[in-house]
Amino acid sequence: MTYEYSEAARTLSETIPLVTREEVLAICKEIDEDTPVTETADFIQTAHVFLYSKLDGYGLPATLLKKIEQYLAAHFAACTYPATARETLGPLSRGYVVKIDLDLRNTRYGQTAIALDPTLELSTNKRPVSMRSLGSGILTVWD
Repeated sequence: MTYEYSEAARTLSETIPLVTREEVLAICKEIDEDTPVTETADFIQTAHVFLYSKLDGYGLPATLLKKIEQYLAAHFAACTYPATARETLGPLSRGYVVKIDLDLRNTRYGQTAIALDPTLELSTNKRPVSMRSLGSGILTVWD
């Protein structure tokens, strides 16, 4: 995969991911060298499409975008291959770490991507708040 980012324009290429398979394997403990290359490439491409749709055009530095994409790819991998919480050999039991959540907060990698995003675009907890004073000195807040 080739790395493409216009530092002058601070825009992403729509189709060329910023991270490599090796960079995702370096941080994601849920996958390893045995994970098919096509699957890993799909995690990376999905992360890039998501990153492009959410953060392109905000003028973020390439190094930050690359880190966020790396953690997003690891997030998608961890959703596919959840971490093992416990294993036993006698009656062959295995338990997985599973959280019930529907966004990036579901994995530690997604949480890291949210934490790295200064725009708050990756956070689903952002809620617009408007404040108005009706002249009575009472402040009303609407969600």
